[in-house]
Amino acid sequence: MPIWTAAANPRLLAVVSARSGPALDLARIGHRGIRVADRRHVLLDLPGGTLQLEGLSGALDDGPRRVAALIDYGRILEAQLDSARRLDAFLHGRALPSGLGRRFGRLVEALRVGDAIASGASQRAIGLGIYGGDWPGDGEHLKSRVRRMIPLAAALIRAGPRGVLAERI
Repeated sequence: MPIWTAAANPRLLAVVSARSGPALDLARIGHRGIRVADRRHVLLDLPGGTLQLEGLSGALDDGPRRVAALIDYGRILEAQLDSARRLDAFLHGRALPSGLGRRFGRLVEALRVGDAIASGASQRAIGLGIYGGDWPGDGEHLKSRVRRMIPLAAALIRAGPRGVLAERI
């Protein structure tokens, strides 16, 4: 599957030409791109990460262009809306919202738990090694935290990167 598709990246944002609004000038932004038939796929290098756009019918051709997001209701809506918010913030000179936030931190934490389990670590060793503190913790909070992470870690490992990008995890 080509990486320039919505199937590979649910955050891909399709754009079309617009009559009004601020212009997107690719010559002034770090980017990589490829043309496939009548579409131009562009990966913008923005502060805080990249943003993948699919320009339809010349929307991302050379020169400053006004663009509008085209939302596909057959795909994950929130992922597209996050990308639209980031594009809007960038075009209007505002700070870009983070698409990662707490979810990303929790997934990294779960991946660390999964690695520890694969290495044969006990729940106690995981709790003390990853989170620190006293085992099992006041009211067994540390023990409960580790127990909650184990199924998430297993699901994360089963789903792999595509599951994370598709927000199935």
